[in-house]
Amino acid sequence: MSEKNLKEPSRHLFAVVAIAMGILLALSAVPWSTLTGNRVKDFNLFEDIVPSKPTTPSAPMADIDPELEIFLAETEAETLDELPSEQQIEPEETPETPIPVNEPEPAPRDEDGHVLLECYGSSPLAQFKNALAAGAARVAVLGDSFIEGDIFTQDLRCFLQDTYGGQGVGYVAMHTDFPGFRSSVRQSDSGWKMHDLRTLTDRDTIRTISGEYGRAGIAASATYKSSAKRPHLDSWQRSRFIFIAPDSGTVTLTTDGGPASYPVSPSGNVQALEATGATGSFKVETDIEGLIGLGVYLDGSTGVQVDCMSIRGNSGIGHRKMSLPLAMQMRTHADYDLIVLEYGINALSAEQTDYTPYGAAMIRTIERIKACYPLADIIIMGIADRGTKDGSKVRSLPTCEAMVRAQRDIARSTGCIFWDTREAMGGDGAIVDWRKRKLMNADYIHINHDGGKELARLFHQSLTKALNE
Repeated sequence: MSEKNLKEPSRHLFAVVAIAMGILLALSAVPWSTLTGNRVKDFNLFEDIVPSKPTTPSAPMADIDPELEIFLAETEAETLDELPSEQQIEPEETPETPIPVNEPEPAPRDEDGHVLLECYGSSPLAQFKNALAAGAARVAVLGDSFIEGDIFTQDLRCFLQDTYGGQGVGYVAMHTDFPGFRSSVRQSDSGWKMHDLRTLTDRDTIRTISGEYGRAGIAASATYKSSAKRPHLDSWQRSRFIFIAPDSGTVTLTTDGGPASYPVSPSGNVQALEATGATGSFKVETDIEGLIGLGVYLDGSTGVQVDCMSIRGNSGIGHRKMSLPLAMQMRTHADYDLIVLEYGINALSAEQTDYTPYGAAMIRTIERIKACYPLADIIIMGIADRGTKDGSKVRSLPTCEAMVRAQRDIARSTGCIFWDTREAMGGDGAIVDWRKRKLMNADYIHINHDGGKELARLFHQSLTKALNE
């Protein structure tokens, strides 16, 4: 073979390598996060050779609560109205030294370093302790997409029921947008139009603790089946349907024991139908168009029941308008001894360092919850650690600490209990560790099912220590 023929493959190989390198360099230069709304992250395949230029960190976006946007706009307008006229404003002197930034407040820990509950009330967990001692307690966990699909809550329920007894998943809505995502109950439904507190008008008085309700079409149904994914979920003793009927008609409840139909009279008050006996399935059917389904409760009469009430994008402030008369009626069917609030991630931004307005709104929310459920102890969970892209790396969003500080102040102001979720996860930088351990989704905001179990273990550990004091 001639020398010319031997050199020919080498030239082809060099050309292929050169083209590939050019393509990779071009891909690295594309601002993917800007073009795709941060769904695809920027990257530099030659980071070690050609370091990326410093960039302004950008946080992945969570859903925005329209109720929060309206509230903040109204608050800003009220503040501007209260300002003195331009002629009355005196120039401020420039401070000689910079105003110091508040240092992060350390979370209390036990001798083993575990983060403890911070109790700002006079009798921490008194109601919950009494209910557990009496053999029947009910817990509501209100939150956003962070606990969607019963994440965190399903494992907290399991831990509590392991110790104190109980069965079933408790509250479930009339409709789910993601059948199969929630592993603690298998749900299918048709004919329901859902409404939730983020977009309700002031004229809508159907505002319950769950924050949502379903309105039935001409023929609506919802089916719930047991799950073997967690203990205590294979069956339950009570199957209840809570509703408001604007017209007469029929509701049919079907369990493993068979169907039973009930005539329903129109009423503006809350009504409940119950099927008793061990079952692993429950079906609700109705021919009452416009019937308002407030949810089903699948549980028992003893032990601990834990209700997961999550609404994607919810900041929590919508509960400040909860209906007192409706809550009084709901309490006859499902009263609460402990209410856990998991909010804040949808009020967090990469720029804002002062969450005083949000704190003021949440104080009003907690005051309303206390008025609606006066016996319940309340725990405020601080936000989890959240990640932001800084070039090709991920680090904790710097404004997380400001939100945690505001949430701790909310607990102080309302006499509630506070749990520093972010510190329990590991503090600053925990988001990277949790992602490496496959406990966090790729958005660096939401935990997955395994992460929910780990967080529930940490929370239950702190709760148990407080209960035993």
